[in-house]
Amino acid sequence: MSRSAKWSLRLLMFLTITFALMLSGVFDPLADSMKYTVTNLMNYIPTEKLEPYPDRVEDNYFTMYIMFNALVAAVIVFSGEKLVLLARNS
Repeated sequence: MSRSAKWSLRLLMFLTITFALMLSGVFDPLADSMKYTVTNLMNYIPTEKLEPYPDRVEDNYFTMYIMFNALVAAVIVFSGEKLVLLARNS
């Protein structure tokens, strides 16, 4: 398989798994429990324009939710690729 086909397949699998995880809502409780902690930590970062606190909480919640789903999807794609490689070599 060519290099570009491998990367295209990896990207397609990553996006598919991320989308499926986001639809399942499996990381919703984790992102919800961390949104205030992350927002309070980010209050220490100076910015030019301050947004109201509730807007920042919702923005951080959505960012955390996407980040957790993308991180797990990347781990799944990496693990799946390693399992396929091990299966081919044995």
